[in-house]
Amino acid sequence: MKFDFLFIIKFIIFYFLLYEIVNAQNRYDLPQKVLQGDLIISQVIGYTDYAKVKIFKDKAPLKVSKNGYFVIPIDRDRKNNVLLEICKDQCESTEIIVLKRNFDIQEINGLPSKLVTPDEKVLERIIAENKIIKRSKKIMIDNEYFINSFVQPVEGIVTGVFGSQRILNGKAKSPHRGLDIANDEGTPVLSTNDGLVVLAEPDLYYTGGTIVIDHGYGVKSIYAHLATIAVKLNNTVKRNEVIGTVGSTGRSTGPHLHWGIMVFDTYIDPQLLLKKYN
Repeated sequence: MKFDFLFIIKFIIFYFLLYEIVNAQNRYDLPQKVLQGDLIISQVIGYTDYAKVKIFKDKAPLKVSKNGYFVIPIDRDRKNNVLLEICKDQCESTEIIVLKRNFDIQEINGLPSKLVTPDEKVLERIIAENKIIKRSKKIMIDNEYFINSFVQPVEGIVTGVFGSQRILNGKAKSPHRGLDIANDEGTPVLSTNDGLVVLAEPDLYYTGGTIVIDHGYGVKSIYAHLATIAVKLNNTVKRNEVIGTVGSTGRSTGPHLHWGIMVFDTYIDPQLLLKKYN
């Protein structure tokens, strides 16, 4: 029996070209639609050298992990769709639709001015502390802790949700950037995921006892109003490890945990993140 080796070679080449075309859009797992405040965690697959893979969100480069993982935070107020490009030998483009949410807006008038605008001495303290927090936000470690499931750090009654906003005496305050969970003072607070402690401050003006944990590639969790702190700067912690206790420190009206998730300067909704794993 004679074999047409040229035909076989052509068939093999055709097969692999067809395979590449069919699987071109399957090299990453991306949603078609996302909500404001969501977090996309995805992975580029099918490459041997991820250092040569370039990903751009709205023309700005994203960090890609050694195993091809990347994250895309969706800001609370984002109105435009996300334009994504994934490039190696050639570029593939995709658009992710951003769905608008309706956040609770509350107007309160007639408040004493000191409750709306801090005095000069307090303002100096706030500015100094904000610099400390900003430094922790800029830190980036190359661990991939963020690909593991996140857990709620304490049980309790949810008293504040992501994205809500107050307008005090006609002045719009910053939107709420996390989840408030009420529980008894002294209740253990757990780390939401594995990570590295990049901030541990016992007494900040707004947030009181505060911990920030880095989960890799800019993904961080913040825990505020803590009564006690059980970890130190640069400690490595595990998911479900006790890191402190519920308190009412800083600007707080009762014992609760403020828990937030951010990617560098962009805050996302912790409840949406939990839904990915439930």
